[in-house]
Amino acid sequence: MMFQMTAGLSIGVLSLHFWHSLPDYKWFITAIIIGGAIFFCLRIKLFLAIAIGGLWAWVTAADYSKAVNSLPQERGNITIVGEVRSLINHNILDKRFIFVTEHVKERDLLRKDSLRLLLDWPEARHLKQGQRYALDIRVRRPNGRANTAGFDAERYAVGNGIHGTGTVIAGTLLSQNSKMSLRQRWFDRAVQQTEGFTYRAYLLALGFGERDGLDQDDWSILRDSGLAHLMAISGLHIGLVVVMGWGIGSRVRGVLPESGYWLWLPFWLALLLAYGYAWLAGFSIPTQRALLTSVLCLLMIRCGVIWSGLQLWLVILASCLILNPLASYSAGLWLSFGAVLVLYLANIGGIRRRKQAEQTAVPWRETVRVYVLLQLALLGLMLPLQWVWFGGISLAAPLINFLAVPWVSLVTVPCVLIAVVTIAVPGLSGVFWQFADWSLHPVIALASLAEGAWWPLSESLFIVLLAMVTGIVLCWFLPWRRFLCLQVSLVLTLWGISDWSKSQTLDPDSWQVDMLDVGHGLAILIQRHGRVVLYDTGNSWPEGSMALSVIEPVLRRQGIRHLDGFILSHADADHAGGTPDVITRLNPAWLRSSDQREGFAPCVRGRIWRWQGLTFKVLWPPKRVTKAANPHSCVIQVSDQWLNPESDTSLLLTGDIDAISELLLARLEPDLKADILLVPHHGSNSSSTQTWLDSLQATYALVSAGKYSPWSLPAEQVKHRYLMQGLHWLETAEDGQISLRIRQGHVAFTRYRKDGRLHWYQPLFRP
Repeated sequence: MMFQMTAGLSIGVLSLHFWHSLPDYKWFITAIIIGGAIFFCLRIKLFLAIAIGGLWAWVTAADYSKAVNSLPQERGNITIVGEVRSLINHNILDKRFIFVTEHVKERDLLRKDSLRLLLDWPEARHLKQGQRYALDIRVRRPNGRANTAGFDAERYAVGNGIHGTGTVIAGTLLSQNSKMSLRQRWFDRAVQQTEGFTYRAYLLALGFGERDGLDQDDWSILRDSGLAHLMAISGLHIGLVVVMGWGIGSRVRGVLPESGYWLWLPFWLALLLAYGYAWLAGFSIPTQRALLTSVLCLLMIRCGVIWSGLQLWLVILASCLILNPLASYSAGLWLSFGAVLVLYLANIGGIRRRKQAEQTAVPWRETVRVYVLLQLALLGLMLPLQWVWFGGISLAAPLINFLAVPWVSLVTVPCVLIAVVTIAVPGLSGVFWQFADWSLHPVIALASLAEGAWWPLSESLFIVLLAMVTGIVLCWFLPWRRFLCLQVSLVLTLWGISDWSKSQTLDPDSWQVDMLDVGHGLAILIQRHGRVVLYDTGNSWPEGSMALSVIEPVLRRQGIRHLDGFILSHADADHAGGTPDVITRLNPAWLRSSDQREGFAPCVRGRIWRWQGLTFKVLWPPKRVTKAANPHSCVIQVSDQWLNPESDTSLLLTGDIDAISELLLARLEPDLKADILLVPHHGSNSSSTQTWLDSLQATYALVSAGKYSPWSLPAEQVKHRYLMQGLHWLETAEDGQISLRIRQGHVAFTRYRKDGRLHWYQPLFRP
């Protein structure tokens, strides 16, 4: 009965993922009445559990949405008072921190709101966790780039309970109750004691769950080796601490006088250590789940209660979802519970120590066998979740984890824990920090050998692998002779879905244009026959670039690993910032630019070439320059006239050309037409003259712009000008990634934010 209820509650909470928008009361009551009529005589208790879980998820989502909608629709200035909740490390470039408000002042109105904000304060010098501040901030609702692949900032905000993001303009430290937290003081001491250590960032991550010090290279190593889960305070480490505490408590109880007072000593010591380690991690979502699991398991052991592994898993899952229904939007919940479920299935499926091994002379061989099989089971059965959240898998993960997990768990983590516990004694603590740092040298060296082992999976390939994994699992758990027909039919069905999915991508007579959502910048993909040409890269920053965070994931999701061609319009950072990453990661066969760059062919007026049946004709600039500015942008007309002579379609790529360049180009090309036009300079007033628009007679206007760009582009006057021409206005700031499929004169467009999969938390649905 209990487990039926917990399963129903979990299903009800997870139903939030299938709501396209928040349902109103009428919708919900109607659903309950209809569902009740159907299931009343059958599964009333299960139905009630699902209804209660769904209602609780709806209330939580509505409360989150209400808090988000209390912030300005557009970026606005407000004054807030509250407390800093993040650990602050002034030695890193990232100056973002979590701030929880006590009250908000906006437009001379004072409201008592508890909001969780992610703020950026580059000028902060003495900011510490636990301090109370009055801040003047420029804030906005969560909004991120919307592409077919890559980081989803809006989903991240929901999963972490972040109601808004912003920048601090000015702040005042409040004298009353403004002392930094004990955790921050310990963290500052750890930062000082680990100064100069090779793996300082890893040590702070293992000691305090603070991973902001890891740079892009560190994350690449952890991703390729499959060790990202190991370099933080995770459920694995909480479980390790619980085992240590229980073991120490049991031994201490054994030497103490017999008394009923000491019966619960192992329980309380294990719980105390687990709570302390979770506190060091700031009670992050993974540690909350691990702590809850530890408490339940310890109580069951102490009270002699016996549940099956699946029953325990269900109860803990339901408890976590009830405590925080929005945690289902974080990768951590799915990956942690998924891994535990895989281990349980592997255990009941036969991967366990065989009793015969206890009688053999070499029982360690059986231990190794079990450990290897568990790693392979995790690799195969976690494939769907790995692909959904990260777009691929690490092929080296089983081997690397086989060697690294025991070493880090039994050597590095204990050293880190002792270093933290003795942090008030710098000499002693420093010794253990040093031991922990030394212990990481072989681990990171081993992980570095896995560079390039990350295997991005396209959608079609993923379905094929899913079919293979499904077949293996069915053969594993079901009598293969009895269920052979079921297994074969299911695998063939998935294989057929893979072929259908692949056939739906792009038919042989079509070509496609994708304007990616890269904020204020530009990145356009031209695709045919599974081959791609890239026009511009978007921006870059010290820790990465749009090429790494958007362009590469989008291409890899389609199974494309290399570029046929790469064109740079001009040298501005928002167009060319990711050039080194594009060349290194995507290895384009040919390069073109309008300025003088090593390895790049000239992109100047008069150059014509043909690629995959499409004709590329360069219309501007008239000559190559040393460094291309906006007026020197490489303007290219892409046409399929050779493919479709009777109903050709043309695309005009314009970069950031200005009004003078437009008029000169109109004079040089009086017959120039463009069905699809890239709006010059992101819709700035410096371009898009009426004369230029009248001559082109375009149908679609593509605009690459950032939602909260400081330049406020596109200009309303320019947008109005295009709309008055009757053009279809397609803007990444509102529509996300925009894809246009062209086939024999017909153009069909898809806006990822509006036409793709929609979610209740997206800005489109917020009233």
